[in-house]
Amino acid sequence: MPIRDSMRHNAVRHKNGHAGFTLIELVVVVGLIAVVLAILTAVMRAASNSFQLRRSATVVTSELRRAQSSAVAENIPYAVEFILSSPYGINEWKQPTPGGGWVAVPRPLTGSENWPSPVSIVSVPGTPNCSGISGSGSNWCVTFQPLGFANQGGSVQLQNQSGTTASINLNAATGRVSITP
Repeated sequence: MPIRDSMRHNAVRHKNGHAGFTLIELVVVVGLIAVVLAILTAVMRAASNSFQLRRSATVVTSELRRAQSSAVAENIPYAVEFILSSPYGINEWKQPTPGGGWVAVPRPLTGSENWPSPVSIVSVPGTPNCSGISGSGSNWCVTFQPLGFANQGGSVQLQNQSGTTASINLNAATGRVSITP
């Protein structure tokens, strides 16, 4: 038999003369598809966790910056509250009259209802101190004064389900906020 004839694909033919695939070929193809889908699912889950962590860090950073700029623009203190128990989140507060009560500032991305569930707030600088602002002594607040500085600085640590962390750093003297992955 010539070589070219032995290289030619011989498809399986049924009694009616139509070509088809064997059961083994179908099982191999389905198995390969299952392996590729399993790998793709794991990669997508890890990417989703990383995205949620970056999103949360960006939201915290932007809300801290917004509170600082609002305090300067309106010449009144603003505070950002970190909810330290599940469901996690942040809230923003302002003190419209000196020595008066604090008023919640509604924001579309704040509150625990908008916080991504795979991300937790694992550490804040200092101890919980929001009892005078939100009434919750178990949450942590940072207050920006009308000159733009914060009452305390430090690093807020966020962590996703994969164990990856992001740090939001706040300089108390300048009010500068930055993210370090």
